[in-house]
Amino acid sequence: MPNSVSQPRWRTRHWGARVALILTLALLPLCLLVASVGIAAFAGARAGQHEAQLRRTATISASILERFDKGVTLLRSGQPALAQANFEYVLQYQPDNYGVRNLLATAIAAQTPTPTPTPQPTPTRVVNKEALLAELEAAIQQRQWDTAIRVAEQLIALDPQWQRAEIDLLLYQALVARGLRRIRTDEIEAGLFDLDRAASIQPLSSQVEGERRLAALYQEATYYLGADWDRAIAKLTELYRLAPNYRNVGARLLEAYTRAGEAFAAAGDWCRAARKYEDALKLFTSTTLEQRRADAAQRCLLAGNGVSPGAAAVITIPNTMGLQGRLFFSRFDPALYVYRYFRYDAATGLAVEIGNGPHPPARPSASPDRARVTYSIFQDGVWRVVVVPASGGTPTIIANGIMPAWGPTGYIAFQGCTDQCGIHIVNPDNPTDIRRLTQFSGDLSMQWSPFGDRLVYASNFPGSWEIFTVSLSGDFRQLTGFGRTSVAPTFSPDGTRIAFLSNRDAEWAVWVMNADGSGLSKLVDLGASFPAWQTERLLWLP
Repeated sequence: MPNSVSQPRWRTRHWGARVALILTLALLPLCLLVASVGIAAFAGARAGQHEAQLRRTATISASILERFDKGVTLLRSGQPALAQANFEYVLQYQPDNYGVRNLLATAIAAQTPTPTPTPQPTPTRVVNKEALLAELEAAIQQRQWDTAIRVAEQLIALDPQWQRAEIDLLLYQALVARGLRRIRTDEIEAGLFDLDRAASIQPLSSQVEGERRLAALYQEATYYLGADWDRAIAKLTELYRLAPNYRNVGARLLEAYTRAGEAFAAAGDWCRAARKYEDALKLFTSTTLEQRRADAAQRCLLAGNGVSPGAAAVITIPNTMGLQGRLFFSRFDPALYVYRYFRYDAATGLAVEIGNGPHPPARPSASPDRARVTYSIFQDGVWRVVVVPASGGTPTIIANGIMPAWGPTGYIAFQGCTDQCGIHIVNPDNPTDIRRLTQFSGDLSMQWSPFGDRLVYASNFPGSWEIFTVSLSGDFRQLTGFGRTSVAPTFSPDGTRIAFLSNRDAEWAVWVMNADGSGLSKLVDLGASFPAWQTERLLWLP
């Protein structure tokens, strides 16, 4: 097997477009991060209910993705220093995220003034460093922290070695003072940035570090409000126990418990709603909460486990496209907050519900002889591709990555990172036999053609999620360009069609097109909501 493949040629664009490209390069690894942000379990064992719940949020990963979005917004609004702080925060968890590294470099470069060229020579201005140092000391005495920081940075830029110990000490003092002032008001993000810069000069005192920790915990907790109630409650509870009088943490915690209960109640999950109200009442006294708890508990008893999917559904889907085989897909039921799993038989034109659950079904990928299956697990802080006998046994790790798909020729395709992140293929019987087909971490949900000569996958490289194919020789083709979200592609058993999930018409549906992207037609509507579209994988069998 060749060791490399040719890559597509992308045209050079102006700076703004390059930033847009960097954004797409940076975004997907945020979905791969599990230690603080990540994707819910892929194609098999969902390692950890906590990660799975986090991945079901619309923002994918509230804390790190929020920092990423803040950094992008700050960079575009002309605040590169604050943008830099947010990108550095992301890189603490994803040091190999090249897209975020590029954004960080852009933020740093934006803070370096570029002189405007002039045809006339200008006289060199002699800067008196002693005078600047005196100005710095005066600013410290007068508590003019902004001036002190600016002058200290100017001195360091002029001569990094001159009086460095003294200047660092004064800069440290100014950063700590301004940072504390900021976190005590409504500038927590900027204050944390100042204190982190100060800590890079010398360790913070225990008192300052304690105040920084409380502010960071409060800031992180607010990121999760409305995105992940369990994480928000956990962070706010930790802060409430450490400092119950800090800011308005008690009110925020009560709000989180109440709104979490309301969200579960609205989804018909009365048992979880009752538990949220019960937990809140352990900390707070509230007649309203007690009434809600009693009502939710009663409904929980009546509903059994709180979610009643009801009788299996049957959907009539006329086979007007001449399809063959059986197509497996899911439909989200927002009233019960469950996914209904369907098997569509093209011969009968009926889609029959075969199960239901809180996530799209896990679909391990089977080897050509059906003797083994592959899926990914989260182990020791890393997603790993494993192979397991179909009859059961101990998983064998063959690579680090996610979303593996076993092809008809015996190779496994997966998303991972070697020299670069992208789609890789590996021989499961010889894991050193591995090569990369694509060079973008946002290439996901790959499936093999029936002949094993190419892969179909979803990628957000264009700025929206679209469907692509790539051959083993590196021939790329983009098949969709709707500007919305198109994911979870799969080949038909004869390789002539591709089915995929898309919200191109504002609502979700299963669409079918020819393998070259022509002949697009909607197969079945799925409704307005499909929260876990990142982890869905359609399956088309003979």
